[in-house]
Amino acid sequence: MEREKTLTEFARVMNSDRYQYTESDIFLMENMENKEAIFDVYFRKTEDGGFAVVAGVQEVINLIEILNSTSEEEKRKYFSAVIEEQHLIDYLAKMKFTGDIYAMRDGEIAYPNEPIVTIKAPLIQAKILETPILNIINMQMAIATKASRVTRAAYPIPVSSFGSRRAHGFDSAVAGNKAAVIGGCANHSNLVTEYKYGIPSVGTMAHSYIQTFGVGSEAERKAFETFIKHRQHREKNSLILLIDTYNTLGIGIKNAIQAFKNCGIDDSYKGMYGIRIDSGDLAYLSKRCRAMLDEAGFKKAKIVLTNSLNEELIRSLKEQGVCADSYGVGDEIAVSKSNPCFGGVYKIVQIDNDPVIKISEDIVKISNPGFKDVFRVYDKNGLAYADLITLMKNDSDRELLTQGKTLTIRDEKYDFKFSELKEGEYTVKRLTKEYVINGEIIMSEYEKLFDIMGSQKYYLESLEKVSEERKRLENPHKYKVDLSSDLIELKYNLIKGIKAEIR
Repeated sequence: MEREKTLTEFARVMNSDRYQYTESDIFLMENMENKEAIFDVYFRKTEDGGFAVVAGVQEVINLIEILNSTSEEEKRKYFSAVIEEQHLIDYLAKMKFTGDIYAMRDGEIAYPNEPIVTIKAPLIQAKILETPILNIINMQMAIATKASRVTRAAYPIPVSSFGSRRAHGFDSAVAGNKAAVIGGCANHSNLVTEYKYGIPSVGTMAHSYIQTFGVGSEAERKAFETFIKHRQHREKNSLILLIDTYNTLGIGIKNAIQAFKNCGIDDSYKGMYGIRIDSGDLAYLSKRCRAMLDEAGFKKAKIVLTNSLNEELIRSLKEQGVCADSYGVGDEIAVSKSNPCFGGVYKIVQIDNDPVIKISEDIVKISNPGFKDVFRVYDKNGLAYADLITLMKNDSDRELLTQGKTLTIRDEKYDFKFSELKEGEYTVKRLTKEYVINGEIIMSEYEKLFDIMGSQKYYLESLEKVSEERKRLENPHKYKVDLSSDLIELKYNLIKGIKAEIR
């Protein structure tokens, strides 16, 4: 119990698997700790075969802040509690991160096998960050990507992230709501998310609130009027009444209309007012309620729909002509319910300037070696056409691309699949950004990550540059992600060398 009370932020750095420290002990005893290692964080597939939304880079960079600002005494206290080897404790207690971190920014649209985060650092420094980084990226990208699917299905109706109570713990609720906003949600309901990230929280009322006034129609109307009386002049003056506690059409909507009238709320009210329906046939009930509100003169009253919604249900509701001004989505976003394990990986790609590769019987698990960069190519209409992964240095395609010269990009598996990018007919953007160099955080880039609505804006603007066929929720048109000629050559030379040894 005492240890639990004294845990500080440094626990985020230590949120690791035992083998990373076992290996680090070996590296230290073999004098390998200063070998320069490069690791890539990437994912192999998405739920729908399309894109993912980057989130969590802010917290990854924060790990470096924590590691470098924690005192030697405090590090020693923590490591001594879980590590037996004194020489390793001594090394870790003094260790600071002195390497580099490259990453796509929060809100970027990313595709399988592209480096989302790249860590270039002395071996042990890079090794111990594996689990903490994956823990952050996998959770937040799962939620941001799911939010993207839900909000695309709902468009142009806004979606609120209401899933804190179903999230997998504190960080999942707090940072998860932030990730949901980056992925397109209009707002969220969590107070700590508002406190930590500055994104205003919203909310309506619970059935239990109404039940505290008693059972039946009169109790419900009193609950509504009391709510309006105390909330109508507040700065956050949203008057959304939950109408399905007893009977949506027979009691709830009638009480809501009467409460608005009794409290002087009409279409001249400056704040938001309306109703929320949390059960039943949402398409049918919303249309009936809309008609009753309009007939009573409440044409500006909003209808908020909740009740285990996801992208498929929302799409179905739209097809049925649902009357909705907002959707509240809970566990489907909070835990990325249909695809809860995002599957990001952390793979070494280079050691002391020597590229390395992981080969597998499963083709999808063969890694791309070397220190890499990612570029996005846009066609003449400004739509994203292809991504090209290049080597960071000494890559001929990278030079041609950055100079806007004519370039041919090829599918690495099929030579007959290629595209020619002609000079003057395309534009290019580098997706890889430097966030930490020689252990120093580049504050101008890091601070941009604290603007969560800025990250959402960046995502939405990027989404506009994705063709409609590639935004489909089912079987999206495949987007080209190609390797540069030099990277393909490097990769297959390594594979050939290993195959020769097998023979």
